[in-house]
Amino acid sequence: MKTSVNTYSFSRVQGKDGQRISLTEMVATAKDIGFDAIEFSGGLEVPGWFKGGREEFGRYMAGVCRENGLEVAAYLVGADLLSPGIVDKLKREAETAASLGAKTMRHDIAGNAPEGRTYYDLIPFFAEKINEVTEYAKTLGVRTCTENHGYFSQDSDRVVSLCKAVGNSNFGLLVDFGNFMCADQISVNAVREAAPYAVHVHAKDFKYVSKEESETAPPGYFNTRGGNHLMGCALGEGVVDVAACIEIMKDAGYDGYMTVEFEGPFGDPLSEIGKGLSFLKKCI
Repeated sequence: MKTSVNTYSFSRVQGKDGQRISLTEMVATAKDIGFDAIEFSGGLEVPGWFKGGREEFGRYMAGVCRENGLEVAAYLVGADLLSPGIVDKLKREAETAASLGAKTMRHDIAGNAPEGRTYYDLIPFFAEKINEVTEYAKTLGVRTCTENHGYFSQDSDRVVSLCKAVGNSNFGLLVDFGNFMCADQISVNAVREAAPYAVHVHAKDFKYVSKEESETAPPGYFNTRGGNHLMGCALGEGVVDVAACIEIMKDAGYDGYMTVEFEGPFGDPLSEIGKGLSFLKKCI
């Protein structure tokens, strides 16, 4: 397995101007910390200084990664498959992924179901949209996937049922160890169910406070779907059994990138990311 880091992990890292560091700086920093690859999250916004479009910027960033000796692990974008025009939008995102040299693109599913409908009601509709996107992405050499992410499309049973309904070898799951906890699942159990469908992995850890311990979320924590509380932290410092999850992935035959995603609101993010990488390497 190769190690990777998500650009979202650097969201609290500031440059000399007090603003978030640039993507170019994130690449150099990821290399300095010791990662093998980097994953671009949240789409690819073209900075004002760059004279060109998004695909040109994608090729530029691919060159920056090569110069730093980093591979591009994946490209992650938001999406709502219930929105008009979303298929064409995701096809354009697949073109951006290809310009970056990313072989994997993750997209979301939806934020919620229309009134009177359930996630399972909508699976045939979602599957049709996903297949159209992934068949186009396949022509570009890009494999698509979705993540257990965003409360609605988060439970292992939901994302596995969706993956089975899509039934396309070019589509799979981004398995995030920590995110299953947002749906109040035990990560090890959920990862075991989702692992056979994984094409990409996020190693993430959370600290946990139950609703019985505290009715309201403590500072820095957010609520799970069931009203418990989570806070992002460095790998190995929370309640997710990261080592066991990695062994499950190995047993399922996964040998791709293992991406560190740090969401903690406190501490020096670069130090926390570095600690996470050291812990991840021990687990691998």
